[in-house]
Amino acid sequence: MVTEEEKEEISKKVSFDFEKLKSFISENEDFVKKDPSVGVFSLGVLVHLVFSMQQANLGSTPFEKKLKGMHITSRDVERIYTEAVEKINQYSYQNTYKDLREFIADKLSTHKKEIEKMSNQEISFNFVCGLELGRKFKS
Repeated sequence: MVTEEEKEEISKKVSFDFEKLKSFISENEDFVKKDPSVGVFSLGVLVHLVFSMQQANLGSTPFEKKLKGMHITSRDVERIYTEAVEKINQYSYQNTYKDLREFIADKLSTHKKEIEKMSNQEISFNFVCGLELGRKFKS
């Protein structure tokens, strides 16, 4: 189990700037053109933060095994979100990345039907882009 002191130290190592993410989304509307895509992209960013927490704490990223080789379907999106939130709570505080988590929850819940209509390739692409660009949004 992670101690409170360790949680505080991990939180400092994996800081996040929600305003940078919002700016990126507004500046790149051609790329992230719809709310469902924004939700999936932002989920990739959240998973990047989980990887950072695990790397800081464990020296590895076991969460990566849950991503099925980055072949993400609409059914995987909800599972990945809930498991990522669970890991964040395990390694840090419940309020860590609160703005980002609420933003993703809003996008995923209000656009669930649209996400289900997205192709697996589009979902995977948006997710992996968020995962790969996640470091851009660190503070």
